[in-house]
Amino acid sequence: MINQEQMDNNWNELMSMIDKYFEGEQKENILRLHSDFEDEYKTAPASGRPNYHNCFKGGYLDHVLHVIKNSVMIKKLYEKNGVKSIHTDSDVVLAAMFHDLGKLGDGTQPYYKYQTDDWRRKKLNEWYTHNKELDFMTVHDRALWILAKYNVDLNPHVYKAILCADGLFDPAAETYFRAYVDSRHCLGSMVHFGDWLSTICEKQNWLQNEEEHSDEHVVTKKSSDKEIKNMKKQFDELFPA
Repeated sequence: MINQEQMDNNWNELMSMIDKYFEGEQKENILRLHSDFEDEYKTAPASGRPNYHNCFKGGYLDHVLHVIKNSVMIKKLYEKNGVKSIHTDSDVVLAAMFHDLGKLGDGTQPYYKYQTDDWRRKKLNEWYTHNKELDFMTVHDRALWILAKYNVDLNPHVYKAILCADGLFDPAAETYFRAYVDSRHCLGSMVHFGDWLSTICEKQNWLQNEEEHSDEHVVTKKSSDKEIKNMKKQFDELFPA
């Protein structure tokens, strides 16, 4: 979970990244898109279940920032290993920034809705559910549709990187991955590994937090048991049988 201050800080950090990496008409169109989707950016979760990743209010933007930073880091790691990447940092940031854009819905309908069915929340651990009123599209297809709507210019490698963000976990991306015969054209794998790394870390953070809370619960229970025994002892001393 993150608080309102963290959500606001995440939004400001995203705006700083846009200011740093983009310019001209492309920057104007990206800012217009973000302005129209600001509420969704600040409140949307990244998934529908806490055991997936970032299933909380503001989780989407938190995840996007992780993916941007990790994708840029992986680009540098490629280069340290001798890969002569033809992709600019701006290309990496652009693809990473919008890899999950479809999870914000279409501007009129959200992608996720809060799960109001108490049984599904408790039994299936489903905190958010997919909005059935939203026209069906894959997340990546909707992302590219929105970008086209806002005239955000994409070169072919950024376009394919968005399609390939889920790697070989997505059968639709397999053709592109198997066609990468030129090692310089590896933007898709940079963003995919950035996304995967971010997702795994977010899952681990959730699990570790659950374990810590579980330990706190055990300690609290032990403390409560001890307190009850002391109270019983005091009661017996005051009111002997």
